[in-house]
Formats: sequence, structure tokens, C-alpha cells
Amino acid sequence: MIGRFASPRQFHELLNLKEFYLTFAGALLITASFILEKSRPEPIFPALLALAAIAVLGGPIIWGAAKGLWAREMNVDELVSLAMVASVVIGEYLSAAVVAFIMVLGSLLEKFTSQQARNAIQALVRLNPQTATVLRDGVESNLPLREIRPGDEIVIRPGETIPVDGTVVRGTAAVNQASLTGESLPVDKTVGDSVFAGTASYSGMLVVRAKQVGEETTLGKLIRLVQEAESMRAPVLRVADRYARYFTPLIITISVAVYLLTGDSHRAITVLIVGCPCAFILSAPTAITASLGNAARNGVMIKSGAFLEELGRINAVAFDKTGTLTTGKPVLTDVVPASGFTPEYVLWLAGSAEKYSEHPLARPILEAAKTSGSPPAEPADFCQIPGTGVGALVEDKKVFVGTASEEDEGPSQVVADGAKTRLVVKVNDRIAGWLYISDQTRSGVREMVVPELHRLGVTKTLLLTGDRESVAAHLAKASGIHNYESCLLPEQKLQRIKALQQQGYKVAMVGDGINDAPSLAAADIGIAMGAMGTDVAVDSADIALMTDDLTKIPFALRLGRLTLKTIDFNIFFALLFNLLAIILSTLGWLNPVTGAIAHNIGSVLVVLNSARLIRKRFEPLASNGAAATSASPVALKG
Repeated sequence: MIGRFASPRQFHELLNLKEFYLTFAGALLITASFILEKSRPEPIFPALLALAAIAVLGGPIIWGAAKGLWAREMNVDELVSLAMVASVVIGEYLSAAVVAFIMVLGSLLEKFTSQQARNAIQALVRLNPQTATVLRDGVESNLPLREIRPGDEIVIRPGETIPVDGTVVRGTAAVNQASLTGESLPVDKTVGDSVFAGTASYSGMLVVRAKQVGEETTLGKLIRLVQEAESMRAPVLRVADRYARYFTPLIITISVAVYLLTGDSHRAITVLIVGCPCAFILSAPTAITASLGNAARNGVMIKSGAFLEELGRINAVAFDKTGTLTTGKPVLTDVVPASGFTPEYVLWLAGSAEKYSEHPLARPILEAAKTSGSPPAEPADFCQIPGTGVGALVEDKKVFVGTASEEDEGPSQVVADGAKTRLVVKVNDRIAGWLYISDQTRSGVREMVVPELHRLGVTKTLLLTGDRESVAAHLAKASGIHNYESCLLPEQKLQRIKALQQQGYKVAMVGDGINDAPSLAAADIGIAMGAMGTDVAVDSADIALMTDDLTKIPFALRLGRLTLKTIDFNIFFALLFNLLAIILSTLGWLNPVTGAIAHNIGSVLVVLNSARLIRKRFEPLASNGAAATSASPVALKG
């Protein structure tokens, strides 16, 4: 009976042989009964064949109804069971057998269409190869995946699927990561880069040192999260369950009333058949399952149907700064020399002094120095000055690179950009120049992401950052975000989220999943950026984006809204269809056989409508819209 497949976790495997055999055997018995009834005057043989068909096809339905009654739980199996028993009582054996056959055939068809909504999830399971080429002591051997351990070196040739999460130790290749991230273009991988299970090498050969294998890989976590999400009951499913339990007594009451008013048992039996609320019960779980599969295919991990449903109601989005609206990778933007110095010399001095520094701002200085054509010199007497900067002897000159004081004021045209961090470079206590460093803003936020959120009904977007006010103001303006708050501690971010909720907003918080864990947990929806391979991001958020692609946020909101619309339409259609079928049955326009056909048509139409979500594509905002803007050449100002 179709109602048995209402729970997302209870979808049977697609068209197993046992069900095929039973359906085929039932069809043969019904056909033989029909032929004998028309060709022989003795009714006993056609009746026995029809009863056998009822036992084969209707037996499981009646058994399910009996178990429900024994457990004092009403379910829709009772309605069809009553219809078949009533048909047998009035001598309509062949009609009862045909009804059982149509119901079983309909359930198989429904399972087939429902399975299409789950194919994306099952495709994830099939991504990993069963074996891998392992390099041990210089010898290659092909081993089952279960025998691979962290630390093993795996050889990946062109066209092969990467079986583990790990780090490239040799080789270069273009890797297709679409299965995890939804990216349309391959990503170049070389020594030191991370690669992930389930992705495929397009060209080049790689040797990868395994870090995680099996269920501990990013792919394994994705599969587990999607399966857990599929099994969790969304609020809309619980509402459907609550109302569905009242259908059985209501339909039985209507059937009895029809019999008392018309005296026609066929009409009363048909009401029992068409009154089964299978389409209603299937309205929500099939839509949610399809949407979860779609999200997984596009690199968005949604932890449960409840979060998918909540996405459809979001009307405020709060962004963290570092690692979310910005790349979290500062770059050197300007080198301004003081009088008597050249920018190239200032950069060389700074790069030499910072050569052994571990400070985050040292890296962009070193990278710029190395690409400027004047490699940094070897410093002597290097020392880190906490909270201030670094000092070193560079070719017998005392060099200092660090925070500029008020006396070290730089050129006003650069200082006006409050988003930049200013450092001073001194040689022998004389100012040689100034360096300006800035974090990169992700491209497409102002042009695509924020406008798309507003178009989707998000009435409030805001930036919450612990950085200073000038940086927050610059980034908010550059991103098209009208509201911002700066100098916030983690607990203050949490308070801002709660204040928005008290004002009636449904809030989504977007962060990196590490520093923003309290805010992510408190928001109605927490969205973690760049979760691929990151346990903290997966654990702290309701939704994890596998990459740093900010366009996935409007995609997730659109998917959530479309899921709610699909569920609402399914429920409206199912109720209207059932009501119309009951009216036609009451008027005698449907008999038990045509009523069974109509009933299954309604259920299959609902499932087909939900299955559209699995391949729903939204118009792309722009190609590579959320990729980080590449670093511009350093401005060497004379």
C-alpha cells in the first residue's frame, strides 16, 4: 500500500524481484479468472483464482492493516483492506483482486518515481572506487579501499577517481570537484594542495598521501549527513502525520453514510478506495528528499528537512567578515617610499626583515618581495617585538617593520582608505616608507549575492565583525550591505543575532564555522563557509557550504522557498483530488476498479511533481560569481 512509503527512511529499494514476481503472479491469476468467467458456466474456478490473487496481492495490505489495528494505530491500509473484504462479502471476487493488483502496481510505480528523487544521494555513494593503487616501498599494488590506511601514498592517474582525502606529494593535475562542490570547472592541484575522495583527475598524475579514508573522508561525511537529514522529520511532516491519522475514521464514516443513503455497496467500497490519503501523506517527504539530493549535488549540505523548511522563511542574513565576505588572505596593495628612497628598496628591506616572521601580515610582504625581482636578503639578529613589529639587521642596517604610530603618518591619499592596515618601514631609525595591506573582498557580493537576497525577500542584511569601524564601513559599502557593526566580541555577535530574532526576524548567520560557532548555533539557520574537509564547520552549522562560493546562499534560500511552495501545492492538489474522487464515487461515476486507478494517479502525480526538485536549476547569477578577486599587482608609488 502506498501509505507505507510515506516516511523518508522507509522507501524500499527500487523494484526488487520479490515484488515483481508477486505482481506478475497476481496478474496471471486475475487474467485466468477473467478468461474462465467468460468461457465456462461454473463460477467456482474463476472465484478460486480471484481469491488466490487477492491472497497474493492483497494479503500484505490486509496484514499491514491488522498490525496497525493491533498496535492501536490507524493507517491507510485499513481503507483498502475494508474495500477488498467488503467486495469479497458481496461476491465481487474479481473486482477485489483487480483493486489489489492496481494498488500494488501503483505502489511499484510510486516507488520508481520516488527513487528518482533519491538517485543523487545514491550517486554520492557510488563516487568512491572500490580499489586504489597504493605505493609502498616503491612498489605499486592494487588494494581494496578498506585496506588503505592514513599515511599510505596513493597513485592517481588521468581519468581515475580519488579514493581518499589527502595531500598531493608529487605531480600536478586538473581535478574535477563538481561532485562535492558543484564547481563547473576543474581545479588545478599541485604539491601541498588538498584533494578529496570522490573527485576525479582530468589530466596529469598525482601521488597523494592519505589523511582520511572511508567514512572519515569529506565524501563520507557528506553521505552520512544527507542520509541523516533524510531520516529526520521536518515540522511539516509531523503536521501531515497528525492530520493523516484522522482520515481513516473520516473516510469510513463517509462510506457508511453513502451506503445508508444510496444502498449501493459498490459506491461505498469505492469511497473507501479513493479516500486513502496517500497523495497527502507523500506531499512533504518526497519534496524534501528531492531537495536534499539537489542541495547535495550542488555542494550544499543541509543537515535535516527541518533546516530546509526553515530556509524558506529566512528574511535576515548576517555575515561575518574574515573568511566570509573576505578571503581571509591579506595582500600587499601599496608601497609608498619616503623622500630619498625607492619603492623597490623599501619592499626589499621589509621582505628581508620579515623573512622569519610568523605574523599573518608577514606573508603578503614576503610574497610581494619575492615577485618584485629583488629576493629578500638573509637577516641577522632577527627579533619579534610583541604588539609592535619585527626588527633585524639587513646588510648591517637596522631595519624595523611594524605598526605605524601617529608620528609615522603616511601619505593622506592612501590613509583615507580605512580598510587598509598601515605599516611603517624604518632603516637606522629613519622612515624609509610605508606598506599598506588589505584583505581581499570576494567578488560578486555587491553585484550578485546581496541583490539576489533582497529579491528573494530578505529585508535585512548586515555585517558583524570584530574589526575596527573604518574597515567595517569600507567593506559594508563595497559589499552593498547597508547595516554593519564593528568591534564585536563573539558574545556580542550572539547578542545581535538574538536581538534580531526578538524583533521578529528569521535570521541566517554566515560564518567560517570556527570563530562564529555561538552565533551560528543561535541563528535560525547557521551557514558555514568552506566546509570541505573541516570538521568544525560541519559540526557547528545547520548548513555547510562545501566551498567559499557565496552564490550558494541565494541558491539555498531559493531551494528552501521552492520546497515549501511544492509542498503547499502537493497538499492542496492531494486534498482537492481526494475530494473530487469521493464526490464522483458517491455519484456512482467511479467503480472500485476505476477508483483504484484514479487513486494511484493522484499519488504518482504528487511524487512526480516533487521529483522535479531533484534537477531544478536556477539561473546562474554569473560564472564563478563568488570566486575571490585575484590579487592586483602591488602599487609601487614614487
